[in-house]
This record gives sequence, structure tokens and C-alpha cells, in this order.
Amino acid sequence: MYKCKPERNVRQVVLLMTVSIGLTVGTFVLANFLPQQAGIIRFAAFLLAILALYVIVRFTMTEMEYTLDNGCFVITKIVGNKRTDQGVLDLADTVALVTREEYRAQGLNKNLSTICNYSQNIGGKHWFYVFEFGGKRAVVEFEPNDAFVAIFQEEIERAKSGDNPGGASGGNPPDDGILI
Repeated sequence: MYKCKPERNVRQVVLLMTVSIGLTVGTFVLANFLPQQAGIIRFAAFLLAILALYVIVRFTMTEMEYTLDNGCFVITKIVGNKRTDQGVLDLADTVALVTREEYRAQGLNKNLSTICNYSQNIGGKHWFYVFEFGGKRAVVEFEPNDAFVAIFQEEIERAKSGDNPGGASGGNPPDDGILI
């Protein structure tokens, strides 16, 4: 079993929190200076507060963990002490594992049914895992480190060649193991 947890971009977290809170407070203050449009401005400030809360929870309080185990790619979302598996994907269904640039250059972004972003940070080096699911093509965007990508590619080759003893239909569910 191999695990990868992306490193949090601390500057991004501070910037997101500062901008989110600053815009929300600034919009509420602006409503005091424009009494004729105060209702509309307060409504906009309320919407900004909801958006700020989402951004703060999604990009500052949420962690992602990627696991390779028994021919499966498992994505886990961690918020506080709560761990939720977001998906368990069979590596034998892999179409490609590519960078953002390769994803666009190869035209893999066409004819997709589902795109899921399981990145922890905005920007950075994101990878795209393209796979077949229910006869349709889907994509998972995530941000593993280079060592995990190398192991991921080896595991994909092993799963496609049939050298996987556990596979998605057998074996045990992922447990703690090697952390990369």
C-alpha cells in the first residue's frame, strides 16, 4: 500500500482567508455608506460570506489523501477528524495518467462525462487520472508528489497486465501502510 498526502500551501491559505474575510467585511461596511442600495449590498455581502465559508472550508480545512492498494486508487477527504472515502477506482480501467499540459495536448478533455477535482491547493502541479467508468470516460484531478506518480504508473501497468493478486473485486480494503 502506498499513500500520498499533498503538502498544504500555507501562503495560499493565509491569502484565501484574508481576501475572503476582507471582501465580506468590506461589502458589509460599504452598505453603511450607501443607504439607498444597502439592501442589495447586504445581500451581496451575505452571498460573499457563504462563498468565503465554502472557500475556507474547501481549501484551508480540507485535506486529501491518495492511496494505492490491491490494484485500486482510493481518494480520501479529511475534514478535522472525519475521513470520507470519495472513491475507489480500479486501476485496470485506466486510460491515462497525465499532467495538465499533456491532458490538454492529447485532447483527453473531450468527450468526458465526469470531472472531479480532488486537489488540496489551487494551482501547483496537478495530475489527471483518466479512466473508463460505466462505459463513459471520467477524470480525477489531483496533486500527488513525484514519487507517488512513479509508483502509480507502475501499479497501472501491473493492473493492466493482470499481475494484481487483489484487484478491485478481491483483496482487503486499504489500511495504513507505507506513507510517501
